[in-house]
Amino acid sequence: MNKIKMKLSARLILAAIFLCSIAGISDAEESIGISLYYGENAQIEIVSPGGIHVFVDVHDPSAVSCPGGERDILCTSHHHPDHISAMREDFTGKQLDAKAGSIASGDVKVTSIMSAHNSADEFVAEGGSNYIFLIETAGMRIAHFGDIGQETLTREQLDKLGRIDIAVMQFDNAYSSMDVRNKKGFNLMKQLNPRMIIPSHISDDAVEILGKTYASCYSRKSPLKILKETLPEKTSVLFLGITAALNGKRVKAKEFK
Repeated sequence: MNKIKMKLSARLILAAIFLCSIAGISDAEESIGISLYYGENAQIEIVSPGGIHVFVDVHDPSAVSCPGGERDILCTSHHHPDHISAMREDFTGKQLDAKAGSIASGDVKVTSIMSAHNSADEFVAEGGSNYIFLIETAGMRIAHFGDIGQETLTREQLDKLGRIDIAVMQFDNAYSSMDVRNKKGFNLMKQLNPRMIIPSHISDDAVEILGKTYASCYSRKSPLKILKETLPEKTSVLFLGITAALNGKRVKAKEFK
């Protein structure tokens, strides 16, 4: 009987050590955070704590930090020319190319969720008009919405997205019938309430409304280091790219550090 108890105790101790080691890795990843490159329009590149590169909607390959390797991931929300490039053809890693599904590599998991480029578009599992990418790494949940043009997010989409830390979202795009009058982009973000919004397709009027609606900051750094612990609890906006400082000045935003 004592031997059985000793075996059970040993197993419990090993299990506890294993769980603690997992927690330690998670804490370390969160303290390292992600590196984020912004390539204008909807193009972003995220580098995980484990060195996995996630490329999304790359239209300008010269703006990425590397061509990507077998462990890296390339995501394409749809096939409009400002979201694709020859990188799709030469990429040696894993891809989610305008289709639903999921990919895991190292410390990164990416889930592609069906969505619509325009309100009347149907959701299609592959070859549809737009896809949302949920990127999970460094203890964060990052959602890239491509050129979503829906009036509202569906219950299923919201359930899959969960609590979002960073959302890459458009606010003014004629091709998605989205502008500051119908406020589709703003309404989608009200549903989601992410901790931080990175605007993609945008206009001066949209910048003004964002500045009046949320606390705002800007950065011209590339890459930009982001840690979960430094994200605000209430939704805020982070302007990136060549117009970051100008947009920040327009709404009296602080520099993100």
